[in-house]
Order: sequence, then C-alpha cells, then structure tokens
Amino acid sequence: MSEGAEAGVYLALLELIDEGLIITGDELILDANSAACKLLERDYRQIAGRPLATLFPNEERFLDVRARLLIQGERRSQVGFALPDGRTRELKVLCAPRLRPGVHALVLSPSSTRSRSASRSEPAGSSESAAHARFAAHLDPGRRVLSRPGSLFDAAIWPDAGTSSFEPRLWQALDQDEFLLNFQPLVDTRSKRLRAGEALLRWQHPTLGQLPFGRFKAAIHDPQLIARLGDWALNSACRSARTWQGPNTDQRVKLTVNVATEQLLHGDFAECVRLVLEDNDLPPGRLELDLDEKVLESDSPGLLATLKALSAMGVRLAIDDFGRGLSSIPRLRRYPLNAIKLAPGLVRGVGHDEDSEAVVEAIVGLAATLGLEVFARGVETPAQRDFLSALDCHLQQGPLFGQPMTAHEFSRFVP
Repeated sequence: MSEGAEAGVYLALLELIDEGLIITGDELILDANSAACKLLERDYRQIAGRPLATLFPNEERFLDVRARLLIQGERRSQVGFALPDGRTRELKVLCAPRLRPGVHALVLSPSSTRSRSASRSEPAGSSESAAHARFAAHLDPGRRVLSRPGSLFDAAIWPDAGTSSFEPRLWQALDQDEFLLNFQPLVDTRSKRLRAGEALLRWQHPTLGQLPFGRFKAAIHDPQLIARLGDWALNSACRSARTWQGPNTDQRVKLTVNVATEQLLHGDFAECVRLVLEDNDLPPGRLELDLDEKVLESDSPGLLATLKALSAMGVRLAIDDFGRGLSSIPRLRRYPLNAIKLAPGLVRGVGHDEDSEAVVEAIVGLAATLGLEVFARGVETPAQRDFLSALDCHLQQGPLFGQPMTAHEFSRFVP
C-alpha cells in the first residue's frame, strides 16, 4: 500500500469516528484540522480501493472500539484495523472523551508496531523506512500537536508502558514538593461578597509546566496515592486559609477542599481533619469538604460514621457535581449534608437548553425542601447568573466571578 493511501486510511479513520476532528482554538490543532480536511477531500474509494466501512469488519466492531476508547478517559491505547491488501495496521490512540460539551476527539498516529499479515511477514528494507518517513511528514501537523509540551494530547504525559507507570512519577512529585494549590472564588450574588475559596490541586511538572488535577487524575489507581495527595491538599489549603484571618478580614470566608472517597476510608480521616484544623487555628465551621456524588451510592458503615463525625465537629459537607446521577437523590437524607453543588454541565445548559433548566429548577426545589444550600459551579455568563439567582441559587462560582489564582493572589482577594 502506498504511503499516500495509508495516510488516507489514517485520516479516514479519524473522520469515521464521528465525534468530529479535534475542535479547539489551539493554532497547532487547527493546523492539524486543516491538513486533515485537505487530504480527506480525496476520494477514499479511489485511494484504498474499498469503502470506509471496510476499515472494520462490521459496524458492531467499529462501535465497540469507539465505545471502549471513549470511556477510558484521556489516555493512550492502540487499535488495529484491516488494510485493503489483507494486512492489519496498528494505530496509537490518544483519546479525550470530552473536550467540551458534545465534542469528543481521537488523535491517531502510526504505531511503532509494523503492519502484520497472517500469511506472510515482510522484510523491513530501506524502501519501507523511506515510505514511513514520507508518511510521517504527511502527518507533521498532528505530530506537532502530540509533541508540543503541555498540549492536551502531549504524549509525554502518557508513557509507552501505559498510564499505570505514571503513578511512580506522582509519588516522586510528592517527595519533591512539586504540587501547589490554586484557589477559585465562590461568591454570594445577593451581597456581591466573597463566600469561599475552593482549593484546586496543580502539579508543577518539571518539563510540562503546571498541570491541573484533571490532567493526571485518570492515571491514579493506587488508593494510598489518592489519599496522600488529598491529605497534602487539605494540609496546604488550611495553611493558606490561616493567612486569610486577621482583624480586618472577613471571618465568614470559608475554605472548600475536595475529598476523595478513598480519603474518607483511609485511616481515621475525621481525626486527621481535627488535627489539621487545630494546627492551623481554623474553626471547623470555616472548612467545607466537597464529596463526590458517588458517596451517595456507598453502603459503607465506616464512611457514614466518618461523615457523621465530621459533621458533629462542625465541618460542612457538600456533594460536588450534583446532577450527574439523579438516582442518588433519594439518599440525600441519609447523610449529614449542608449543601449540594450543581454540576457545571447542567449550569452550562442554562439559557439555551430547556431540559437542563428544568433539571436545575427541580434540584434547587428539592434542596430547599431538604434544607440544603445550593451552589452553582461553572457560571460563565450574566444570563446564567440571573437565571440561577431567580431560583434563589445565589451561591455561584465560575469564570464570570474569577478564574483560579495563586494562594497569594487569592489572599489579596479576601476582604
């Protein structure tokens, strides 16, 4: 198969996975889109001699591969497909299930694994190497996207051995103090006053720069590592919040810290929180712990006991990203909660998606009957702010009110 035809297979496969080409404002990625579209203008039947459907044995196989790739999260994998001459071809895959609402993307590149044939093996000669080099040049825009330091699809983030080998680097980062916190303001739209600062974990990677937690979260599988990172974030956040206190600062400004379920189940978490608050001279009522919504699906007696101990201490508890799993609504009464925080995906639909607006209105009404405060995360526009405020959802957070900032910058933000 010619290198031109193989480029057609590469790009056609990207197009066949109909979540669309990579869509973003990044210039390099837009370059890749442009190059892909130009090559896709060719008639694939003429290049490969077969219709697009023959890339996979059948539609079911294609849908299965797509589903498996898109549920894995932002990570690398490999997928094989049949070439028109009977060989199979391996492609490396970097997939992001959600770049933004409704936008999914896959980035594929030739694997180092050579094409295979069930009936014969082909010698690797200089002509094949030259063809591979020409093929690589064809895909240069995509290569630049993959290799650019700090890119969403930066291959350096995902070692060839797989995401599991990424965990030792995170342990090392803990030992070398490479983590830091940013804080994002949460405001009360009635008084226009700052209500809280949410601590957001960042990794100051030595070569990739500052990475948000979402960039490496999928690589963490060790519950002890999750607990260690969470404990580090809690300690660091409380140390920062201590600097917010003073004779002229607003003592009502609270600290919000995200807590993983693994943390709650690791050791005596409630006692750990008590000691951290004591060491930093913070009243328990100043701390709010955000819990994953999946906590509501747990039947662990130990987890429930931990939450009750935290609540008895005076620490506030909230369910974060609420609204993704509405089956958990009946279980809200079971836990000593103070608040729920609307998932940004629901908030994003306010103003143009009637279904999202109806769900938001229903959740706010339910929370009121349960005596729970409702926070809205991801507020981007005045229209969203006003719609939520009209529902008495006045506690809001998002780009409209301020982006995440360093601890020092946030301390100046506190009145």
